[in-house]
Amino acid sequence: MEERTKEIIDRVKELLFPILEEGGFELVDIEFVREPIGWVLRIYADRLGGGITISDCQWISERIGTLLDIEDLIPHSYNLEISSPGLNRPLKNRRDFERNLGTVVKIKTHEPMDNQRNFKGEVISTSENAVVIHDVSRNAKVEIPFENIKSARIDIDSLFNR
Repeated sequence: MEERTKEIIDRVKELLFPILEEGGFELVDIEFVREPIGWVLRIYADRLGGGITISDCQWISERIGTLLDIEDLIPHSYNLEISSPGLNRPLKNRRDFERNLGTVVKIKTHEPMDNQRNFKGEVISTSENAVVIHDVSRNAKVEIPFENIKSARIDIDSLFNR
């Protein structure tokens, strides 16, 4: 990620946290990307306990939009989008995995573990440094350090095939 983009995202987070806290929301992710329509600042938020509405997104958008205009952080035009993370939300930290205990997830690692980079299994537990899943391909427990997780998401197919 370009250094300036990272600085913008970090500053947006600082401005956003008090707004989200006031509304009882949590930040899931922020993207600042160039797309065919131009630059997009995309904020994924969720309500603590789950479930965010269109009115919630509008409420967040009005507040952060005003602050971003005042702060003038982004020197060019951009589109602001506030969105629900949806079912396919990324799992980024221990809290995300704890919230999904018993759920089947797909995890890709930076470095191979036993010659494998792709894992699919039910979240069994977490620790300070790792998540433990029951890997379906090995029929075994696998502990994956958070620092080795490149990406992780809920396995949507498993939600609908229960």
